[in-house]
Amino acid sequence: MKNRQSRSEGRRREILMAALSCFCEYGISGSTIDMIRERSGASVGSLYHHFGNKEKIAVALYSEGMRDHYARLRKALDDTQSAEQGVKSIVATFINWIADNPEWARFVFYSRSQVAQIDKDEAVKQGNREHWSMLKEWFSPLVKSESVKQLPVECYSSIIVGPAQDYARRWLSGRASTDIREYIDVFSDAAWLALKP
Repeated sequence: MKNRQSRSEGRRREILMAALSCFCEYGISGSTIDMIRERSGASVGSLYHHFGNKEKIAVALYSEGMRDHYARLRKALDDTQSAEQGVKSIVATFINWIADNPEWARFVFYSRSQVAQIDKDEAVKQGNREHWSMLKEWFSPLVKSESVKQLPVECYSSIIVGPAQDYARRWLSGRASTDIREYIDVFSDAAWLALKP
């Protein structure tokens, strides 16, 4: 049973990675189920069994990318001992996920609005709500104890990862040549300076 389940998960992952390759090359609308089937080596039946249609593949791909990043972030924050270490961990985790998964990051950055339009089950919104809830839970005691500057809640994300995200977009599009990882300390320090009480 476990073996069949791991084969099924392996096949699902292959389909997602083939779809990612197609979506990055042709966009969601320019890609077809047949292209994804050909790249993944999966049968049409397997594609429909796992996902239903191309649009659901796009939503699953986006959601799983975000889940993977959020899981890394949760682990990083669990291992932090101070507000400074936590803020810097958020930036480092964000940058490392992008550097480890450049195609996935491109898809997440550039297909977000398209995925939101086709996500009728609101899986992406639910994932985002869980993520913000986790971050709020982590930040609340720090704000109360004045370990970080008190700001409107919706500003923290922009201040912490906004500059790194701006550079990431330039790096992913080829407009910046220095590997984004080389700037982890620069962006981490900037985020902490902005939030240091």
